[in-house]
Amino acid sequence: MTDAQPSDTEHDETPDPEDDGAPVVSLGGASSWDSLILIGLFLLGENLGDRIQGEGAGLKWAIAAVSAFGVYSIIKRYRRGLPIGKFLPIILVYLIVRGTIGIVFDSADVYFGIGIGTKVLVGLVLAGSVLIGRPLMATLVPYVLPFKSRTKAHPTWLSTMSHLTIVAAAFQLLTAVWDVWLLQRSSASGYVVIRSAVGMVSGFTVFFGAFFYARRRLDTIPGFEGLMEMLERLATDWGKPADETPEAGRA
Repeated sequence: MTDAQPSDTEHDETPDPEDDGAPVVSLGGASSWDSLILIGLFLLGENLGDRIQGEGAGLKWAIAAVSAFGVYSIIKRYRRGLPIGKFLPIILVYLIVRGTIGIVFDSADVYFGIGIGTKVLVGLVLAGSVLIGRPLMATLVPYVLPFKSRTKAHPTWLSTMSHLTIVAAAFQLLTAVWDVWLLQRSSASGYVVIRSAVGMVSGFTVFFGAFFYARRRLDTIPGFEGLMEMLERLATDWGKPADETPEAGRA
């Protein structure tokens, strides 16, 4: 006698003894305001440095301003008791090292080149993870959304995560090419403003396209509650005290 298959009315929010218990990271930590603040700080720092030390001296000030804000944001998050995850300490070191190198060399090509090189590296790592059959999105997405083990065991889950990883890799590599082209044809401040504006539009477009593609595919997995329904449930739970969430009721 075979085990009964989950009915269409079963939802993934039911207790799952095989759930791997991966921590779920809140999506409410950062906002697009951070990007706008960084742009403003870069322009302000560059202008202030030029006024104080002379034309062309503002780049160091701009780099110092955005690096300091990035470090401050991470430390503030830690002091507020918010989860910082495994990657933020690495990002903290990256910001400090990149800012220091940019200030020492006083070169927009060097400073922004580090960021472009990082994009290329990330894109290659993402593409490589698909080639070896372990798409990184399959590891990263459960840190944001609490997919259950039986959903992640379905072939549609793995193929969808592979496709999303390929999209992410292509986006990183293509935007890196765009960044190189733009950096060669604009000033440091112009590069920051144009890259940020184009990045916001293209990023939102790719994100929502990938989201609706994932929703269409994942919603066909038997027993899965639905991607939109999961987000609505999580949004409701985020507004409740910890002891009132469904997870607390099962403890």
